[in-house]
Amino acid sequence: MPTTKPDDRTALAAELERIADAAGRLANHVRHLDGDSRSVITRILSGELLTLDQGADVAECSDEKLRKHCELTAGTSRPLGIKFAGRWFVGKLELLDDLEQGKIDRRRGPDVRNRAEERARKYEGWARPQKPLKVVEPTAS
Repeated sequence: MPTTKPDDRTALAAELERIADAAGRLANHVRHLDGDSRSVITRILSGELLTLDQGADVAECSDEKLRKHCELTAGTSRPLGIKFAGRWFVGKLELLDDLEQGKIDRRRGPDVRNRAEERARKYEGWARPQKPLKVVEPTAS
């Protein structure tokens, strides 16, 4: 009966982690397929859209480069962002996909995406609405 070498187990574990990571990204993509049917406000509040500055930070590029990429893809079936109230908002999932595929610049691959996802985490709650102020009712005296 053949035995498995430690190197083989390490390689197998790394491959399984890569597959699990890809499955997670695919599941996230499927969850967001209906994103176009939801309002821009809903997408912003759910953390699916980033400002141009935030997207540039996540992508480690200039906001001008991202703005141009938004304009180039605006008329396609898969735009990077949406212009709302005169400002561009970048789709987080689309940005991560484009980074992984090397569409933003020459960097590409799952490691580029993973680092960008780490940077994107700091913006997860940026657009959550503030809690309403507590209104103090005057007491009857």
